[in-house]
Amino acid sequence: MHPRQALLTSQLGLVVKNANTLSRSYSSVPDAVGSQDTVGGIVSNIAQHLGMGEFATGGLQLAVIGGFLAGFRYFGGYFVDYVKKRVIVTANFDSRDESYSWILNWLNEHPYSNVATQFSVSTVISRGAQRLPGEGLDSTAPAVYFLPAHGLHILRHKNRFMWLNRERPSPSVAAAGGQSNGPAERISISTFGRSRAPLHNLVLEARTLFIERDKSRTVVFAADQYGAWRRTRSRLKRPLSTIVISHTVKDRLVNDAKEFLESENFYAERGLPYRRGYLLYGQPGSGKSSMIHSLAGELGLNIYVVNLSNKSLTDDTLGELVSDTPSRCLLLIEDVDSAFVQRTQGSANSSVTFSGLLNAIDGVAAQEGRILCMTTNHIERLDPALIRPGRIDVRILFENASQAQAAELFRKFYPGLPTQDALKLSKEFSSHIPEKRFSMAHLQGYLMGQKNNPIAGANGIQEWVQRHENNGGSDSTAYDQDQEVEEFGNTGCISGTSTPVRPATPARPATPKRIPFTLPEVRKPDE
Repeated sequence: MHPRQALLTSQLGLVVKNANTLSRSYSSVPDAVGSQDTVGGIVSNIAQHLGMGEFATGGLQLAVIGGFLAGFRYFGGYFVDYVKKRVIVTANFDSRDESYSWILNWLNEHPYSNVATQFSVSTVISRGAQRLPGEGLDSTAPAVYFLPAHGLHILRHKNRFMWLNRERPSPSVAAAGGQSNGPAERISISTFGRSRAPLHNLVLEARTLFIERDKSRTVVFAADQYGAWRRTRSRLKRPLSTIVISHTVKDRLVNDAKEFLESENFYAERGLPYRRGYLLYGQPGSGKSSMIHSLAGELGLNIYVVNLSNKSLTDDTLGELVSDTPSRCLLLIEDVDSAFVQRTQGSANSSVTFSGLLNAIDGVAAQEGRILCMTTNHIERLDPALIRPGRIDVRILFENASQAQAAELFRKFYPGLPTQDALKLSKEFSSHIPEKRFSMAHLQGYLMGQKNNPIAGANGIQEWVQRHENNGGSDSTAYDQDQEVEEFGNTGCISGTSTPVRPATPARPATPKRIPFTLPEVRKPDE
């Protein structure tokens, strides 16, 4: 063998020998200090006692570590939620609830809405995908609301930092849920601390601000097709002075309603249902609906309107609507005779039965503290059970305009006239109007044509009346009622004036005399 080859072979053998020695030495090196306390060390120790191989031991270590991380991820969420509940207070608001409107209105007034770089602009405040009009709808320019856009916002309220999050449902989910019953938009307001007082006071402040917004207005709610009350409009309160009816009737009606609202203890002590019912009946266009809106404004109550001809309205839905009204409100059922003639349904679209209506008005689940108002043009068509005492406590007759009412209407229509001129022209105007011949709405329509010229309005009324008389009164709202009206039980009845016999006209026979309603003294039930 060549000497170089022999030297190379001896060196290679020495390297292999040293490698084997190093390998045995490395495998015999003890684990690092404390390695038995780690997860990997514990798993290796268990695997060694079980006689598992190196690959199996490594796989077991990975499985244990992965399971530990998965468990931490799963239970860590609960831990984080627990910590958040202990140190963070959160209030949530659903767009299907009225409180959502309070918060949106509060955000519109908050200084942050004026400096937010991401904001939304709206002409309405929406609640539950329903339109909530603002005051701007009463003028030519609509209201404008500047609100923080959807997402996370950090704001400051009364020296406390809060963060607000607006969440909008995805379009696909909202479309699948329908317009009114779909997923609701939500607002959450959070702050650090364990006391609810800051958010509690914020909600009360938002509610007060929203109420102040409607303080000089009457809010009207209507029943929608889903069996829920929906705010439809807020209108300025109408002063009682603008209602042209007998002052005695007006004062007695308002005083009776005010006395009822102040007599809750009186009803409770005697075990009487705390409800009051009024029936306004008479000629079309005589001011029944206007009187109800003015009464609601005078009492500071909102109006809840039930349309019995609503096809989706059933007995159950009607009962739930009436029971869901606030304890202090005015529940209005207009033209009740169109829904029921005696006990028969007058409208094919109505699904409400007569017994369902009676149960909703004064059944076991009927709301107490509310005032019920019903209107009708034909009281003789109503079943006595509907307007018996206990359901209807006071009946108010609205007739066509008398000459005194026509003169008052003229003076209110032209408030800028000097006193003497107003008295002279109103007397001239009313002297040519037959007693109880035309409705207030009809006379008001005539004056609208002369709204800027009171002299022409007073001088032209005679020709206007004669033209209608020659036409047989076809354009007026007067009509014959051959059937006498019966008074039911001890129901209090308010009438503006007695009903005289209409004078005969060449083209229109006289109407048979009717029995007028009188105004008995309103007494408490135990008197």
